Amino acid sequence: MSCAYKFYAKRYDEAACPPSNTPKTVAELIAYFASHGIILCIQKKSVKHLNFRLTQSTLKVSVPSDIDEQVLVDGIYAKIPWAIRSYHALMIEKPYYDTLWGERLDVANWLKIHQANLPCRTLEYLKKLPKQALITWIYRYEIKQQLPSLLSQWQPKVGKKAAAIRLRQMSSRWGSCNTLSTKITLNTRLASYPLGCLAYVLVHELCHLHHANHSANFWKSVENAMPDYKYWHDLLKQSKR
Repeated sequence: MSCAYKFYAKRYDEAACPPSNTPKTVAELIAYFASHGIILCIQKKSVKHLNFRLTQSTLKVSVPSDIDEQVLVDGIYAKIPWAIRSYHALMIEKPYYDTLWGERLDVANWLKIHQANLPCRTLEYLKKLPKQALITWIYRYEIKQQLPSLLSQWQPKVGKKAAAIRLRQMSSRWGSCNTLSTKITLNTRLASYPLGCLAYVLVHELCHLHHANHSANFWKSVENAMPDYKYWHDLLKQSKR
């Protein structure tokens, strides 16, 4: 299954109108944009104002680190007509695409960039793969590159270590945890989303080594390790699988 988003044709005037019920939270904004096939990614930076950048899969919003949530919600809400119109224009030009870490994935360019780091036999093998199999291979490769730093960052915060990390393409789960063997499995399709989504799922599964359930105590341990986990949780929940 491709991680591409599908373009569902709508009249511009209908699609570009703000929602009838004004979003009151960031989670509601994420849900609204996801319903139009757009990933809303908010990044706190050393900026004075809200800065918007739309790619073919993601609306990136750079915001001041101390911004009030209501100011943030109002600022993004005001940009809805522009974002939807711009997105539709991009999708008419390129209706189907794959993504890597929330950005459009150009497979040929990826191979060109990484060819110096890959053995010749591997490159020849990759060039013979069907496109979707190649993308799955790229996702596995990219996640493996990120895992060492993610594990060193998040295992100490959670207070648990995984015996092993496995990667699989799964249709209904982003991750799973075997609490007896302490082995964690991650969905390779996480590489199509912003890196924070992969970090969140890793934290989520590590926390199951404390609590083998989804009790209040479990979610508290997730929040203690990753205070902004709800943002990434909602992004994955609302985005089309």
